[in-house]
Amino acid sequence: MKFGGSSVDTAESIGRVVGIVRGQRDRQPVVVVSAMAKTTRKLLEAADAAAAGLDPGPGFEELREYHRREAPSGAHGVLESYFSELRGVLAQIAAEGRVTPRLADHVASFGELVSSAILSQALGSPWIDCRQVMITDDDFTRAKPVYEETEPRLRDALLPHIEEGRVPVLGGYVGATIDGVTTTLGKEGSDFSAAIVGAAIGADEVQIWTDVDGILTADPRIVPTARRIRTLSFDEALELACSGAKKPHYGTLGPASRADVPIRILNSLHQAEGTLIGRRDPAAAPGIKSIACRPGVHQLTVQGDLERIWEVCERFRPALLTLSTEEDRAELSLDRPDRLPEIRKALERFARVEVGPGRTVITLVSEDLAASPGLAEMALEMARAWEPRLLLRGVSAPCVRCLVDEREAESVLAELHERVFPGPPGEPIP
Repeated sequence: MKFGGSSVDTAESIGRVVGIVRGQRDRQPVVVVSAMAKTTRKLLEAADAAAAGLDPGPGFEELREYHRREAPSGAHGVLESYFSELRGVLAQIAAEGRVTPRLADHVASFGELVSSAILSQALGSPWIDCRQVMITDDDFTRAKPVYEETEPRLRDALLPHIEEGRVPVLGGYVGATIDGVTTTLGKEGSDFSAAIVGAAIGADEVQIWTDVDGILTADPRIVPTARRIRTLSFDEALELACSGAKKPHYGTLGPASRADVPIRILNSLHQAEGTLIGRRDPAAAPGIKSIACRPGVHQLTVQGDLERIWEVCERFRPALLTLSTEEDRAELSLDRPDRLPEIRKALERFARVEVGPGRTVITLVSEDLAASPGLAEMALEMARAWEPRLLLRGVSAPCVRCLVDEREAESVLAELHERVFPGPPGEPIP
């Protein structure tokens, strides 16, 4: 059970989480928790202030008081210990006049260390130091797990507690090198941590508790009538993640899919069915699952060996997205301009590359597009006005991609959604 920052941002929400966990004691849960809401950003702002020669004290005190106010009184001692250590790290940054990636990870780690200590105290559960069990390389701010070290450590640390009926709690996002230097796993690292934990211990499922009802048919900020999806395959979820969907983060799906541990997205504010990723409803009729939207900063036209182009796309996903392919030509969309030089270098070893301005990419995703010619024909017809391209080999699942002007993207997404999902707004799709 992984709880995001918005699920543990107040004493009231922490109490709600305690109730959710205790309600599933018979399923032998392990709890992974993110930093409390906005804590990571404020920690890094304090670090930047210290590096700039400014006083990080106000930000530091705000965080300290916030955590003390929302935590059970029994956790105050360990909180003081962590904030004393944080004060020392900020002093080191002030002395050096810069925030190195290593120091940034050290500062950012306090969010998860503190929140997990608070939640373990609230649950009366054993606390596991994530830095002792999540072993990574030393690529600070985006470290990668060393699975052969991490998995046995997780089993050794967690399984005895589970077997004795206890609920171990650990922070997500944070790890350490084999030498004990603190690291972080990068964006959405707590979800990634939860998937690694679930895979290592052979969990029945990984539950991602957040503030939305599950994966939706579109971004609800753009399409208020977006509907909940009951089930998705791992491949469909990965395609959506790489095509611009906010949840799930693409890195989370790897460990879970390799171990065949399904992921369930749930809302901690009102417990409901959510979305189950990994096991599609076999009785459901063919249909589009969801529509994702991703701005395109650059559009690359690549002439060369298609298999080698696919290999580069695989290596640089999710930054690179395939728009269309022909015999020896592919169109790609790149939403990370900072990675353009290295990607262009990788492609130009065997292909000719042209770079042009990008447009927003809107993607309709469903594995049924490969198995149901009628569905593919219908989707292409619905999207006919926006240059639809059918890709039976997308990032992971079959999809239809449309290129649209960025200024029109939101209205196109809303119109497409109305055509593809015409049913009652509140009714979930299979």
